[in-house]
Formats: sequence, structure tokens, C-alpha cells
Amino acid sequence: MVDIIVPIYNAYKAVDECIASIIKHTDLNKNRLILINDKSTDETILGLLNTYKEKNPELNIVVLDNEVNLGFVGTVNKGMKYSKHDVILLNSDTEVSDFWVEEMEKCAYSQEDVATVTALSNNATLASVPNGLQPNQLPDSMTFDEYAHIVYTRSLRRYPQIPTAHGFCMYIRRNVLDIVGYFDQEAFGKGYGEENDFSYRCMDYGYKHLLCDSVIVYHKESQSFNEKKEQLIKENMKILKKRYPLYVKNTERWCSHFPIKDICDNVRIGIENVNRDNVLFLIHDWSNVKTNVGGTTIHCVDLISRLRKNFNIHVLAPEDGVYKLYSYFTDSEICNTVGIFKSNVMTSFYDADYRFMLETIIEGLGITTVHVHHMIGHYFDIVDVCKEKGIHSIITLHDFYSLCPTINLLYMNKEYCMEMEHKDCVHCLKDKMNVRNNIIKNWQMHWNQFLLKFDEIIVPSNSTKEIIENVYTNIDCHVVEHGIDLKRNQAIEKKNDEVFNVAFVGVMLPHKGSKVLEYFVKHCSSKKIKFHLFGQAHSDLLKKNHSNYVYHGRYTRSELPQLLKESKIHLVCNLSIWPETYSYTLSETIASGVPVLSYNIGAVGERIQKNGFGWLLETKDMEHAIKKVIDISKNLNDYNEKIKNINSYTIKSTSEMCLEYKDMYKNAKDTSISKESIKNLCHLFAKNNELATLLKEQLTDDIKLKLNSRRWRMVQDIRTPKIIRFARKVLTR
Repeated sequence: MVDIIVPIYNAYKAVDECIASIIKHTDLNKNRLILINDKSTDETILGLLNTYKEKNPELNIVVLDNEVNLGFVGTVNKGMKYSKHDVILLNSDTEVSDFWVEEMEKCAYSQEDVATVTALSNNATLASVPNGLQPNQLPDSMTFDEYAHIVYTRSLRRYPQIPTAHGFCMYIRRNVLDIVGYFDQEAFGKGYGEENDFSYRCMDYGYKHLLCDSVIVYHKESQSFNEKKEQLIKENMKILKKRYPLYVKNTERWCSHFPIKDICDNVRIGIENVNRDNVLFLIHDWSNVKTNVGGTTIHCVDLISRLRKNFNIHVLAPEDGVYKLYSYFTDSEICNTVGIFKSNVMTSFYDADYRFMLETIIEGLGITTVHVHHMIGHYFDIVDVCKEKGIHSIITLHDFYSLCPTINLLYMNKEYCMEMEHKDCVHCLKDKMNVRNNIIKNWQMHWNQFLLKFDEIIVPSNSTKEIIENVYTNIDCHVVEHGIDLKRNQAIEKKNDEVFNVAFVGVMLPHKGSKVLEYFVKHCSSKKIKFHLFGQAHSDLLKKNHSNYVYHGRYTRSELPQLLKESKIHLVCNLSIWPETYSYTLSETIASGVPVLSYNIGAVGERIQKNGFGWLLETKDMEHAIKKVIDISKNLNDYNEKIKNINSYTIKSTSEMCLEYKDMYKNAKDTSISKESIKNLCHLFAKNNELATLLKEQLTDDIKLKLNSRRWRMVQDIRTPKIIRFARKVLTR
């Protein structure tokens, strides 16, 4: 038998709800409910307690009435002395759920030296879930009983040790009470800190305190002695610090390490998985995602921001020598380390450890769709796992990594290679990647087989589709243009301005047109033309202002329209020398109301030619480009015609784009998740999060720099740190 002791002082509604939930969810034939009225000023309280006892004569219900107010500590001590059994101290502002007593009792006797057991709660500091160490609202989409059932069914019954019990719902074994004694009523008066003092006394005797991760108790805001609480906290904390000098340090260490993160995340996933499909993204770079300017990352951010109301979206990416899994729910997100990133990812197409990690994630989260956005840092196992498990598979080709590992099809970083008659791939691969063999045929053979297994292959433009399908003639790419959300500027017709302002936008690297901008700054003699760079410069020349050039520096996506407007920009040069697959920069420029000059190549050339919002260069001769800029500045009629085209052009929004993906992500697959899959996922989280902490402390700055290399800088030269090699051995034991 377990005696449930509920000290009661006023708060009629909360008390009524508490007792009703206990009677509903507790076997009071085997256990006993002890209700103690602590001289409530609300005289109806005692009547309420007696009514419950009288209406349920077959149940073990005891009502005790204090003649004087004893306070919380005195009242629970009275109850514990009245009892001769194990006890559960339960606040009167709580509600319980099915099997709560049985589960707490099971936890209490899971080890010999257990003193107390504390239940999970929405509001109990170190026992709080799913957001740890803070109050949580109950999920809107379900009742508390439904919520508790999720906790109960998903629990691994890990029973982690905690530094102190929490008195809102606290199981105490009778043998411990007989040895340690009761709460210190003299020192802790009407409450707060008494359970912490008791916990440390128990530890002096060699006992420990556990958290029961299979039970959650709804804890409302404290409705007793609210006005005195702050003062009680201050006074009683002084006593605890004096008695137990390590109390604060131990608690802070536990909170900092937070060893129940996997439990919190397990609860969060359980809540969010109700009636929702789960989509897994694979991408090469998810670091600093809020400021990342990579087009692939921007696209994924847009998809998540729009679709997280409909789907749980999880992102798997290599970062800092490990794989991290970011999970985005309707209005919350979590991150877990799930595996070790290996340096052989550029030389191996398949990997057993990676496959196991994927299977664990897919099964544990109930993934219904896998959407690959980039394969750098990933292995081809992904599509085979999808096929075996009946998972819908999609891949978007954001660049040309599928054709060549150098990604942008630039021969020696100078010329688009697909149109070259004579090229030496070995020379290019050696120069760009230190690869001394012509691996292209083998690379494309593996990629072709890989792509054929996907349910859908997506590209952002028709030009990309044409390039890919010219190589892989047996695949069919589906074009889904990216969307973008930017406040539009009305394009303004040009007048005879004294200065014609020409801008370059974005990160200025050679393949993005930096050499052209440098040439313009050096050789454009027209005093009526001024050049601007909005973005990041990589050459010394472009990092400084000149008489005909202004360096504005980096910008955020939302700032560009206003920046171009303030600087009175008339033309943007988008002179990338490789066939970009989409170009957010082009969309941002058009949204800003500014026409564009570009080479007739890739998606940029395709979009300008189709919509007439700019000019195309048929040659890469830089002097010809200068003459074209001067010609544009002088030809008002032609310029203003482009302005009209811009104003009549409708930019595809992210909402429109996401409607297409929403249909792709819908899935009728059974998403029931086995207990074993949940266990494996939580184990994956726990062991790798611990490893990530170790790595963070021990990786050298040099290794960190390499592992954090942006976007598609190759990582084949990274040697696995000793700590990672050691960790692999530990984790596979």
C-alpha cells in the first residue's frame, strides 16, 4: 500500500480537481488517500473533503482536520506520521493520470538505495518537460490525460538521478523515513526548501533521488501562500546554503549539464507527432542558419518557415565534426547530435554507421518523406533506406555536384566546362580538389544509379533541367522554381541623371564576377558611372572605396531593396560565369525594381531572356561589358522598357512555392512508431550529445576552422581528430 498525502489550504477549485483526478486514476482499494485540511479559512474546504469520503465509502479515503494551521511542513509531517507505509506527497494544485502510483512505486524500487522519486511535470523546475527548467503550458491539441498517455507510452523508464527531490509530487520509501526522519518543521516553517533539506539528509545516509520519466503530473501555479513565497525562498535558501555548502553548486552543475535533455526531447517529439507527418531534410550546411547566405540553405529556411505549421521538419547536416539533427515543430525546435562525421565522406559512396544513424532517425521519428537538398557530407545509403522502408524520396539538385564534385562546372575556375571541346578533367580535379585521377565517369555512373532510385528529382530552372538531362538521359527532372518574399520597390524610369549607379550584389568571388568588377573599377573612364558593391569583398581592391566605387559591405536579405533605393542604383550586374541553377540575387534585384545585366548562361540568362527585365552579354570580354554598361546608361528608351517589364512581372512567393511541396510531402503511410524505435532514437541522442560536449571542449581551433568551412569547400583533407577516433570505439562497445 502507498499512502497519498495531500496537504490542503484553501483553493477550492484546484483541490476539487486534484481529488477528482486522484480518484479517477488511482486504485484506492490497494492504496490510500489522506486529505489534510490545514485550517483553511475557506470553510467549504472541509465539507468538500468529507463529501468525497462519504460518496466513495468503498475507497480508502481518510480526512484529517488540523485544529490549528501547521503550515505545509507541519501538515505533511502529520500525514507521514499517520501513515506506516510508503508515501507520496502531492500538492493540492496538481492533477494526476493513469498508472501514476504504480509507475512511481516501480521506479522507487528499481534500485536498492532509492530514497525518493519525483514525477515529471509541466511546471516543476528540474522535473519540467518538454522545456526543461521552466514552466510549460499544456499542449493545446490534447487533454492532459492524452498528454500523460504519450509520456507513459514513450517513456524508456530510464529513471535518471536528480540532485534533489521536488515536493510537488514526491514518493518517499518508508524504510528511508524510519532512518532519516521527517521534514525539518522548525527550520523551514510553512514551506519551501524542506524537501531539499530532506534530500540532502538522505544523501548523507547513502540514498539517492530518481526522476520517474514515465509519469507526468499537471502542476498549476502555486495557489497557497503566494504573498509570502518570495520571502520564504530567501530565508530558507540561506539555511540550505549554510547546511549544505555544495547545494547550489551541485544543482547548477546538474542544470548546466542537463542530463534529461533526451527525456525532454522524447516528450516533445511525442507531442508534436500527433496527427502530423515528419519530413527529413538532408543538407550540407546548417551552421549559422539565420545569417547563412547560401541559396540552398535559404531555400530550406523558406520551406521550413512556411510548412512547419503542417509538418514536423527535421534537418540533418554535418557540423563541427558531428552530424546534428535540427527538429522544427509548429512553434518550437530542438537540436541533437546524432553521429560522427567521417573524413572519408568525399571518397566513399556508402557507410554502415551512417546508414544505421539514418534508420534510427527515420524509424524513431516516423519519417514519411525524405527530401535531399545536398549530398556533401552524406552517403548514398539514404535512398536505399527509403526504398526498404517505403519512404517517399525527393532530391533537389541545387547545383551540379551530381555531375562533378567540383560543383559549379568551371574548368580551372575560369570557364564553363560543358561547352568546351578540349578539357583535361584530371588537371582540373588536381588543381581544385587534389584528386589525381579522372573520376568523373565513375562519379557520374554512381550518381546516375543513385538518382534513378528517387521518387522525384527537382531542379529550380529549365536550364538546369537541360544540363542535367543532357548527361543523364534516362532521368526526368521536375522544375519547381524557388519563391521569395521581399517588399517590392516600384521600378522608376530613368531620367538624365548626372551619375549612373551600377551595383554588384552578393559575395564577390571570381566565379561570381569579382574579376569583372575589379576591371570596371580600374578601366571604366566614364565619370558619369559609379560602381557599388553590396556584399562581401574578397580582394583588397574591392574592400576600399575609390573615386568611381563604393564598398557598402554585407547586408541582410530584407535590407537590399531599401539599400538599392537609397543609393539610387540604376543597374545590377549579375555576372556569374557558371550556369547558376536559380539565383536569389536576381530575384532580390528584380524585387528592388532594378534591371539586370548578365551573361547569357544558366537560370539567370534564362529568366532575363524570358521576362525581359535586363540585358544579356553574349561574350565574356570585359571591355565589351564596359561598353554595354555605358550604352545602357545612355539609351533611355531601352532602359525604361526594361523598367516596365519589371513592374509587370510577378515574383513567385514562398507561399506559392510551398503549395507545390505541400502536395509532395503528404503521405498516407502508416507512421506508428515502435517502442524499440523510440528507445534507439533516445539512445542515439543521449550518447552523441555527450560526445558532442566532449568534442566541443577538445577540438583544436584549426580543426574547428576546417570543419566549419562554408557551404561547398571540400573537406577531404580533414583528418579525423584523435578524440573522434577514440569516441567511435567507446560508442560501439
